[in-house]
Formats: sequence, structure tokens, C-alpha cells
Amino acid sequence: MAKRVVFDGQSAERIARVVRQVEAGDRDATGLRQYPRLQGSPSAAKGIRFCTWSASWQYNTVASVEFPSGQTATARNVILGVDEGDGWVARKGSAGWSLVSFDMTKQPGYAADEIQLFGHSSTDGIAQWYSITTCATATT
Repeated sequence: MAKRVVFDGQSAERIARVVRQVEAGDRDATGLRQYPRLQGSPSAAKGIRFCTWSASWQYNTVASVEFPSGQTATARNVILGVDEGDGWVARKGSAGWSLVSFDMTKQPGYAADEIQLFGHSSTDGIAQWYSITTCATATT
């Protein structure tokens, strides 16, 4: 169950002050600027890039990744064992490049119209989609 939110008098005044300020603002002014999300280019957040690779990659090992610019780098997989990669994000830290995040919907076997579970194989530790309805891997 969700926690109940309680506002005290100070909170209500703070919110009311912001609402009054917005309502009194210039209606002809430009809106808030929307900054693009990470684009995988040098203009993106410093040291964070989208990357891909083309082979199975075990957890806590290194492999060559390619960035959208065509540049390559060696990175450490600190997330989980995975097959070919698309939609992954690498970050450059003091110890070099590491995988730090990914788009689960871009992983092999994903089906938007099916109820699935994302897990890993007990034989090789590679992450994969499992079908809830058929109790089988989505890649078979």
C-alpha cells in the first residue's frame, strides 16, 4: 500500500507561493527548454555513451564495444552476462569503460505483446527473456 502524503502548513505555503509565481508569469514567454536525453555523441553527457557489441559477454569480463560514432573501446561488463548488445550504456570512469545501464526492450527475445520475465540461464549465466505463458525461453 502506498504511503500517505501529509502536507504541513509550511509545505502548503511553499507550494502556493510557486503556483502564484507561475500564474503571474509572462504567458508569451518561451516554455521550459527540453534538453535531449543521452544521444551517444560527444555532446552527450561527458563520459557516458550508448554502445553495442556482437558476441556473448560474460559478467565481470572485458570486451570491445562500439559507439555510434564508430569508435571502439574496451569495456568491463559489471551488470550481467548477455548476448549481443543493443541499447546499452557505457560510462567512462577512472578504471576505464564499464556497462552501467540498458534498455531491456532491445534485448534479444523481447516481445511487447507477451507477458515475460527477464532472467538468466542456469547453464551459462546469460540473461534472456522467458515467456510466462509457455514457461520457455523467448528465444526458442
